[in-house]
Amino acid sequence: MKTAVCDPEAFYPLRNLVAGPLNTLEELSAIERFIRTVVLHDEIVMELTPTPHDPETDFEFTEAEKKARVRLVITAIGPNLRGFDFFTKPDKPQPVPKINLTPDLIAVASRFANAGEGNVFFDTHIKYLNRVLGIVECGGSVLLCSDFGRQAVTTVEKYPDLLFKQLDEDWQRYAQSAQKDGLGLLVPPMLGIVLTRCARREIIPTVIQELRDEWAGARRKVWKLLDALRVYSTLGKATEIRRELSEASRLFSPQETEIDSRPVRICWEIMAAAAAGAGIAELSGGNPIIGTVTGTATQLARSVPALAHEFGPALFGRGAFNLANQIRHEVQHIEFDALSRLLTVAEKRKLGLE
Repeated sequence: MKTAVCDPEAFYPLRNLVAGPLNTLEELSAIERFIRTVVLHDEIVMELTPTPHDPETDFEFTEAEKKARVRLVITAIGPNLRGFDFFTKPDKPQPVPKINLTPDLIAVASRFANAGEGNVFFDTHIKYLNRVLGIVECGGSVLLCSDFGRQAVTTVEKYPDLLFKQLDEDWQRYAQSAQKDGLGLLVPPMLGIVLTRCARREIIPTVIQELRDEWAGARRKVWKLLDALRVYSTLGKATEIRRELSEASRLFSPQETEIDSRPVRICWEIMAAAAAGAGIAELSGGNPIIGTVTGTATQLARSVPALAHEFGPALFGRGAFNLANQIRHEVQHIEFDALSRLLTVAEKRKLGLE
């Protein structure tokens, strides 16, 4: 299970899109990153950003509090997550892992807590860091957008951005070209996939959850590679994994690239003769009927050794290639007006989309 942790600040732009109103087009990039975090992990949890100590409102204990020897203090406030079922909600309070925080992290916690050791607000900030870094220590990821979160854990973010590198570059070039041609707004690709599947904005959370479920198998292959980078001790093996992830990123692009077109074209030609078309249409998506094509694939590798390395990943969806093909397929069917058709007239007027 791969877990991501976010804070309310990372979530609010998506909530604005779902519940309205969407206040600015600048929120679209934040929504894109949040959706990527959800669909690339098995679960996502929210960690409430702790509030700082305010000496002006920190009154003396009341008589009732002194008698009970208990004082209720609100150290964090968060949003209602009802309807956003892709969040994992613990049934009971989870134990706080014990992480050896560096002096610099402790100093950051003290500064944002506006308090030092022995103060409940300081303790809350320290526990927050322990919970967040505990997820990272287990191989998870963080998406924190508050000032405290960004400063505290920027260096420990673990997120496979490399997989989207080619997609983002191609998408930005296309968006710039479309803008010059007067074709209007283009939303980021992952958000575009979600919106294209939605008839109403209220079902956006459901669609995100469905997309995460659909990509579960391919996603886990990617994380297996990323986890391997943490344990392999040889430079050669680590380089091989990074190269595979880098090559897979090229498959995310809607534009045909040499790495996928040539092996898939050869695969089509060979399999059309050998398997009489059985399952051929599925090959480019990484879902071959293995029992039907294994012998032919082996023969091809022997006959054309130079293609053996790239033919295997293209045919069997090894590692990150499977996920890349699934995302690429979805990107090709994005509706460019998917966002504007879900917004109200007032929102479109405010955002300049009319």
